[in-house]
Amino acid sequence: MSASADVVVTDFDHHSAKFAARPFEVLEELRDAAPVAWSTAHGGFWVITDHGNVVEGLADYSTFSSTAGPAIPANPFGTRHIPVAFDPPLHALYRKVLNEWYSRAEISLREPEIKAMVVEIVTGLRERGSWDFVSDLANVSPGAVTLGILGWDVGQRLELLDVMTQSLRNQANPDPEVQKQNAQRNMWFREQILREANDRRANRRDDLMSVLANDPIVDGQPLTDEELADMVVLLILAGFHTTSGALTALLVHMEEHTDDKQRLDQDRSLIPHAIEEIVRIYSPATAHARKVTQDTEFGGVEMKKGDWTLFVNMAANHDPGAFPDPERVDLDRNRAKSVAFGWGVHRCLGLHLARLILRLEIEAVLDLLPGYRIDLDAAVRSDHMGLGYFYLSVPASIPQEA
Repeated sequence: MSASADVVVTDFDHHSAKFAARPFEVLEELRDAAPVAWSTAHGGFWVITDHGNVVEGLADYSTFSSTAGPAIPANPFGTRHIPVAFDPPLHALYRKVLNEWYSRAEISLREPEIKAMVVEIVTGLRERGSWDFVSDLANVSPGAVTLGILGWDVGQRLELLDVMTQSLRNQANPDPEVQKQNAQRNMWFREQILREANDRRANRRDDLMSVLANDPIVDGQPLTDEELADMVVLLILAGFHTTSGALTALLVHMEEHTDDKQRLDQDRSLIPHAIEEIVRIYSPATAHARKVTQDTEFGGVEMKKGDWTLFVNMAANHDPGAFPDPERVDLDRNRAKSVAFGWGVHRCLGLHLARLILRLEIEAVLDLLPGYRIDLDAAVRSDHMGLGYFYLSVPASIPQEA
């Protein structure tokens, strides 16, 4: 950081319970004070909260690089998540093989099987009469679909989810014993990945894991074990968590705004619009870290080579300069400027899959759970926003008279 009286200094910490308690207000206050400020948290980093600078910075990979990792502090499952942790041109070489599995066309082909799975899950909720939308739906279908694409046993979902949740909630905890436990979980995670890879090398199947374990990816060579683990870690982390957060945010919103719920129930073509609006406001991914590659002036401040920056896409999506009345859910809003799924070359690989799962989940809830009610007083939102906007519990039931 360059010492300057013009730089606004803050203690903003995206991992703190203080931020999680009132995220929109905290980001608005910070943006109003300085769209580009210096935070003293986690060793110090620039925090960028206005839409224009977030878009410009995320698009400028030559100045703001991903190669040191996309998180502050470092993700407990490593810093080199492939292809996120590479910039062009290398980024495109690794991403190409994944694009073939996560393209809009490929994901559309999976719709019948995903729909059948979601309908089976939601039918089970109806038969039970009461459930939790987090543990019984939001945390079930995204992980099951991700493991299905990889070709893993879907029965591993709960164990993987538990390991990820424990480590990510303690990402910013400096306690040496906690960090030791995070390192052990990271080692376990990678052992599972390499076990699957070795199985595919011996017995190839029609799944993504077989492709990653066997096929030439870069310069005619297959991935090394380390590269393969770094890639699959990203797919599982992203595939499990972000879609879950978006679904519960939308369900809670519909319970709080019955007019929107009624509109969606009467006109299912509005569901994709509701999904886009919810992920804009209740960002499943809070922010993206980058490292400055050269001394530069950006957003009115002097940044130095090696400085960390945090581009807060949640803040950008609440910038009234880009989205009038930004906290209001408007199903008819123009969301072309939304950075909910990122921006630039690192835009979310799984956005087509996320949109499909969310649409099918909402359709199934509306179709198969008529009259359901969410107990808003008992709903519990996470006190940790480092990853995104999440609920820990959203209990619901079908009243006896429904």
